[in-house]
Amino acid sequence: MGGGRTVFLLLFSLQLSSSFLFSAGSLYNSTDELVILDHNNFHSTILGTENAWVIEFYNSWCGHCINFAPTWKLFAKDVWDWQHTIKVGVIDCSVDDSIPICREYEIMSYPSIQLFAARTSKGDIGKALNSRTVEEMGKSLVDFLVEKQRAKNGSESWVNLQPYHGSLSDIWKGVPSSVEHLVVIVDHAGSYTGKLVALDLGGYSKIAVRVMEGGGGGGEVKELRSASNPTVIFMDRNGRKEVVDNAAETRKDLTKLIMKKYNLFRSMLPFNKAGSLKDEGSKKNEVEGAGDGRPEEIHSDKLNYEDDLPDTAYTGSERRDQVYMVDIENAVSYALHHEVVQHKIISGEALKALQDFLDVLVLYLPARPAVHEFLSRLHKYTTTQGDRILGEKLAENIKSLQDQESVLPDQQQWIGCKGSEPKFRGYPCGLWTTFHTITVNAVLQDGNNVNFSPKKTLQAIHGYVKHFFSCSYCSKHFQEMYALDAESSVNVADDGIIWLWRGHNKVNKRLRGDASEDPHHKKEPFPSRVACPACWDNNQLKEKDVLAYLKGIYSKRALSFKGTQTIVAPVLNRQAKIKKVLDSHRAEKERKEGLTVNKKHYNIEEEQPLRPLHTWGFNSTDVSLCVFLYGISTIIIMSVYCMVVIRRKLRRRKFFETYKQPSEGLKKYLSGAHEDIIARVHSHLKQKEAAC
Repeated sequence: MGGGRTVFLLLFSLQLSSSFLFSAGSLYNSTDELVILDHNNFHSTILGTENAWVIEFYNSWCGHCINFAPTWKLFAKDVWDWQHTIKVGVIDCSVDDSIPICREYEIMSYPSIQLFAARTSKGDIGKALNSRTVEEMGKSLVDFLVEKQRAKNGSESWVNLQPYHGSLSDIWKGVPSSVEHLVVIVDHAGSYTGKLVALDLGGYSKIAVRVMEGGGGGGEVKELRSASNPTVIFMDRNGRKEVVDNAAETRKDLTKLIMKKYNLFRSMLPFNKAGSLKDEGSKKNEVEGAGDGRPEEIHSDKLNYEDDLPDTAYTGSERRDQVYMVDIENAVSYALHHEVVQHKIISGEALKALQDFLDVLVLYLPARPAVHEFLSRLHKYTTTQGDRILGEKLAENIKSLQDQESVLPDQQQWIGCKGSEPKFRGYPCGLWTTFHTITVNAVLQDGNNVNFSPKKTLQAIHGYVKHFFSCSYCSKHFQEMYALDAESSVNVADDGIIWLWRGHNKVNKRLRGDASEDPHHKKEPFPSRVACPACWDNNQLKEKDVLAYLKGIYSKRALSFKGTQTIVAPVLNRQAKIKKVLDSHRAEKERKEGLTVNKKHYNIEEEQPLRPLHTWGFNSTDVSLCVFLYGISTIIIMSVYCMVVIRRKLRRRKFFETYKQPSEGLKKYLSGAHEDIIARVHSHLKQKEAAC
């Protein structure tokens, strides 16, 4: 009974866990410059609008979608100023409630991108967009809008992208009276520059932009079309006209030129006001982050946080340059179990470095809940021990802090950092992986916060390497590298990511051919051409693309949990869950008000104690298994006992039956034996008499 129930509960838990894994979380949040859609707002948001839409249908556990997310975010940012004509949205098809919508729009693979014209109606499944780079997707949007305008399926609110072929004297016809200035971009046929700039500037009410190309404009602009770059004609209603020949080579430069001419700023755009397009329901996803002290938000799409379910590992689609959590956990475990506690006394600058390093791990390392809890407890311990900590005491405390809710796994098998021999890679590789992970997730989580310090994470890393990294040669070089330009070159959020990446490549270059180099893992520039082709321009790495790449592979949602040691979460019954919530509420209330709250106010019956779950370190599965084995043992013992007793009773019964009613042969035998005994006695008596 007990064993069957345990198996049933396990299977049920796995089913719930599977459902949870594929229904929670998102690759995007309200800090991204796009509109987050779901089953509640999809139809009401995109149907019947005057603007067009371009929407990515994605699946949060799809490896391709995870890889594509940084590109889509860059694209959304690139066309953010086009909202007067077209807006960008996303919807997560892995959410159960969104499945009917994704089925309605015939989404068969992820990511799928669909274009929707103005005033789209229910039943219109849109047009597929197959481009996948920021530049090509922008051009595809222009083609789509031009096509719809040509077919009279556009909207009056759209920017006019149709080339103007009339006379400059008639170009003001049809321009709204509120427009003060008209900008004419004379471009070559087939060029996208003029149309892209027109979309960039379409949100400013006091100017209008028209594009002339090919044979348009007659003799007035014929000589201007021979220029290699677009020519710009500035016009106003007073008849003044200014011509800037060969104005700019790129879209960005041309847009900047026109904005400077008329003192335009992006803050003037009505849709650039904070929160203007963000869906209220998406505010819960504003934190991209990692271990920000709210473990329920860490890996919510990959790990299960239900109290009754195991802390299982995510093993989704993996890439060639996949980052593994097992390597990070190994590095942190080795750092704390070995390098830190080997110090006899930790004090002064070293103690501050340890506290700072643990602080950034708690804040920004996307750890599993039990690991995050352990790091939080250890950080609190190091900040409450005065001005010095003995390494021996710290080692003891690291052991005592571990229980079912607080775990730092022992060394596990390396995966991404596994070397061809035990002496290669391993911990140094894992430490670099950890450093990259916390610098990236620090930016993803808090990079947009005005109080974010881009130097904080690097300072913590530097402090750890300086005081605790046991390879003095490596530590020395890292400190020299840090002292050279870290403090001076890191000023904005992304600078810390780039500085660490540059430093890693400097180390790779210095160690190439070194005896410590794994022959099967040569020290090459990172990322490799195979891992990130877009990051390379001939023999040079492009920092902008590298930044997007780093954010893609080190973000918490891109990490793989393959190979991590399973951490079984403690099982809480209903009463325990309620008590836990109420205790937390009571503690918070007491902290704020300084009052002692009567337990009876919470209606918790102390006369009904909760079932002890942590006695001798057993969990509910262990207890169930013990009960099952106890039952089986009892049945076996009772069976053996019954067999022995019954057999003894049968033998006794046969004996009594035999001797109570002897057979005829036995009677004769006993009679003959009796007569023989009497004869022997008589003979003996006669011999005695004769002797006397």
